[in-house]
Amino acid sequence: MLVAGRIENFKDYSKFSSIKEFNNTIEMFLADHKKDFTKGELVAFKRLVRFSAKYVGVANAKIGTLVKATLAVHLNW
Repeated sequence: MLVAGRIENFKDYSKFSSIKEFNNTIEMFLADHKKDFTKGELVAFKRLVRFSAKYVGVANAKIGTLVKATLAVHLNW
């Protein structure tokens, strides 16, 4: 079972060997699925991707932090 904690505790869950590989995977995913997202969902997904850069492919942000960051971009705060 996963328990919330420091992101360093989750870095071994990454399936990527580099940020370049991660970014390429995201690009390929969006090439196939971007049309399936609403504008707000796409903004949130891209924000989640940004939260997944320190340990490539691993995000440990609280949902409130993610929502706040997404709203800031989506609503131009």
